[in-house]
Amino acid sequence: MDCSDEMKRPDDVGASRPRITEYSFSVRSRTSRRTTTPSSALIRSEFESLISESSDEDDEAPAGKLARLSLPKIGNDATNPKEADTVVFEDMDEIILSMIWNNNRLGAAYYNVLTSELFILEDTMDDVEHFDVTRALYKQCLPHYVLVNGSAPNVFMNAVKKMLMPETSNDGSSSCDSPGTARNAVLKATCKKDYSYERCCHRVKCLRLEFEPKNANNADRLTFLSSILNFKCCVMIHALGSLLLFVDKHWNNIALDPSGKPSFVSLDYLNLRDLVMVDDDTYKALNIVQARDHPSLFKFGKMVTTMKGVSLFSLLNRYCHSRPGVQFLWKTLHHPTRNVALLEQRLNAIEFFLNSSNESVIENLSSCLRHVYRLTNTVLACCSGPDAKPSNWYKLHKTISNVICIADICEDYAGSIELFKKIAESITTEMQYIKYFIEYIVDFNESRREKKLVVKANVDPLLDELNHVRRTLPELLTQMAEKDMREHLPSCVAGCNMLYLPNIGYVLAINKWNPTPPTQDVVFPNLEFKFSINQVHYYKSSSAKELDETVGDIILKIAVRQNHIVQKLIRYMRKHTGTILRTIQLCAELDTLLVFYKVARDYNYIRPSITQSKIIDVIEGRHPLMECVTTFVSNDIHSGNGGSLIKVLTGPNSCGKSVYLKQIGLVIFMAHIGCYVPAKTATIGTVSRILTQMSNTESIGLNASSFLQNLRQINVALRASMPDSVVISDELDRGTCEISGLSLVAAVLNTFAERGSNCPHVFLATHAYSVLALLPRTSLIEIQTFEYAFDQDESLAFFYRLTNGSTTRSFAHYVARIAELDEGVVKRGLEVFQKMKQHQLPSSIYSRVSRMQRIADRFETGDNVDLEELKTLVRQAVFPK
Repeated sequence: MDCSDEMKRPDDVGASRPRITEYSFSVRSRTSRRTTTPSSALIRSEFESLISESSDEDDEAPAGKLARLSLPKIGNDATNPKEADTVVFEDMDEIILSMIWNNNRLGAAYYNVLTSELFILEDTMDDVEHFDVTRALYKQCLPHYVLVNGSAPNVFMNAVKKMLMPETSNDGSSSCDSPGTARNAVLKATCKKDYSYERCCHRVKCLRLEFEPKNANNADRLTFLSSILNFKCCVMIHALGSLLLFVDKHWNNIALDPSGKPSFVSLDYLNLRDLVMVDDDTYKALNIVQARDHPSLFKFGKMVTTMKGVSLFSLLNRYCHSRPGVQFLWKTLHHPTRNVALLEQRLNAIEFFLNSSNESVIENLSSCLRHVYRLTNTVLACCSGPDAKPSNWYKLHKTISNVICIADICEDYAGSIELFKKIAESITTEMQYIKYFIEYIVDFNESRREKKLVVKANVDPLLDELNHVRRTLPELLTQMAEKDMREHLPSCVAGCNMLYLPNIGYVLAINKWNPTPPTQDVVFPNLEFKFSINQVHYYKSSSAKELDETVGDIILKIAVRQNHIVQKLIRYMRKHTGTILRTIQLCAELDTLLVFYKVARDYNYIRPSITQSKIIDVIEGRHPLMECVTTFVSNDIHSGNGGSLIKVLTGPNSCGKSVYLKQIGLVIFMAHIGCYVPAKTATIGTVSRILTQMSNTESIGLNASSFLQNLRQINVALRASMPDSVVISDELDRGTCEISGLSLVAAVLNTFAERGSNCPHVFLATHAYSVLALLPRTSLIEIQTFEYAFDQDESLAFFYRLTNGSTTRSFAHYVARIAELDEGVVKRGLEVFQKMKQHQLPSSIYSRVSRMQRIADRFETGDNVDLEELKTLVRQAVFPK
């Protein structure tokens, strides 16, 4: 019970007079007006006001008020079946939108009832904090009905409900009455059992489109759908299936035609405004991100190492300072944008950082960002309660302090950089007080020693009084025991102690007797016997009863009072959590821009010129990943601006076609996330979608060959590409015979060429150089190849420089020799190739045939064959040399 030795240390901070640290957030010589530390009296006055607030205050009043607002005709199939079966549409352009959100990925589909058009959105990253993609999708579609999974996470359901709520303006009118906004949007929460993924996927496979092949059986229809839909996008398939099931169920009410069936005249991919659409196949083909090695969504940044080397994310991630920065970088890579103003703001910030006179600013910002932590609901929850961890309070205090410090640094440059202005203006007085309250209340040194939260002394008079009672309690217990010894105990008692036992209270323990302890329980006048253990007898005396009434469980009282103070601070913080998280998000964006600056500085990137014109003009562009591991030869990229829009690349194997195609995609992608690009100069027009048809990883679970996957990808490119899209195709003819490959490549290129000025930027590489004779003679198409040298000794050297023109040979045999394939196999292949060009049969290898014949003859005679002789004959037949 005696804690006085620990509590009386002269250097103990918790027992000393409170010292309000004069903390300045400015890293410069002058002190910012915002960071002037308030006086001790002002902090104490604000703190006393905080403590005196009523405990019954409803801190969740805004949320509760929001929850009580009535949604327009919100229905739920599982809870309100009668209303769910009643669907009536007005005579207007009606949209039914289906959205599924799972593991931070959004898949969606919508159906236009009047035009019978079907649109789908492939799986797209949508973070849990903002749901930017969901909001952009809702604003663009303006649906009448919104379908969501009834078992969707509450955070997604709440975000959707909030989008559907009409916002009331100052004059009392609803914002939904303004042009361009949805009216009477109805939320439908579908039943999990009736709209399971298995049922939805089966419904998608049974989808009948108006433009499907005639007289197609089920197998043909499934193959046709596989060429249009990416069944690997499970969330999208789930959303599309839910939409189809809903339309099937309610079609009678939708079309007022009991005998009719819905028709689907088209199926197109959805393109969100200001968002460059990039599917998973493109992310994988361009090696922008790789599969994470942990399924948990909070495991950001750990990537699977593959044979292809580093990814763009891993290249950038090494420069991140904070966990929020890593998350914002991940989000930025999954949300490339066409918003020129936003891109220019990011590029301006990078240009500011590259200015050598601002190095000290960068160092100070980087130092502060290292101490900005991710404040989740779990962290805030761990700050309260009896099990509050001092480490979480330390993270909270460090985060708020460094965020304020970052804002103070940004304040001087708020006029030149938009992000700096946002950060400087995000700091509120309440955030300042939260930081001061934590410093005023929490004793971090003592908390580390005791491994629990400890409140400083002189913070609360009642808590100080309780702590004083605890420190003086041993002396008080001694006095009470001596009093009972004098007044109530006989001479046979030699010694006693006053103790506190939980659930019993204070008791008098007699542990010394004169001369020996009694063998039976002894009853004394004015003492109530309780129990005896190990020859120690415990009694409830009048002094013990007095202590029960005046002191009681002092440890519990201290814990309750301390928890009361902490809960007041927690309640105050929760009122302003949104402001804190928004500021942390801005700091995370700042961290990402510092990443872009550092990679531009270390790898000599340049600022691209972003325009809305149809142009891609890059001088001496480089592959950002390949140049990290090998010497790289730069090449130009030209498309649009009155020039050709279709580039057909031919050349020998391993001459650099695939690397060049990936370089094009990565340079365009990096420009659309606001990053500098690896080039000498670059002018890049905004694009709406980056589409690729490149190598795939085969999987038996897809029920599709690699060639079928190539067909699906190029089909998506043909259907979804817009005039401002980019299409990258690598060896489309791979996986089929030469004639089929030639016709396929020629048909695809002719289809793009027929669009004229509406043709997207197309970059196609092929080994089928004969296809050049099948292409139309138009200025839209430009033929290019890579320089190489073929010596008289039949050696092949690649220069990896792009040039106009074409090649007439693939040089596959010479590339095989470079790959150290067996020389005999290479020579035989060349011989067969030459004979086929002459329309002749290659010569037989008679020696090998004769040896095989000898083996067959020996077995026919039935004679005993020596095993070693047989091995020798087979070895000679297979390996003549």
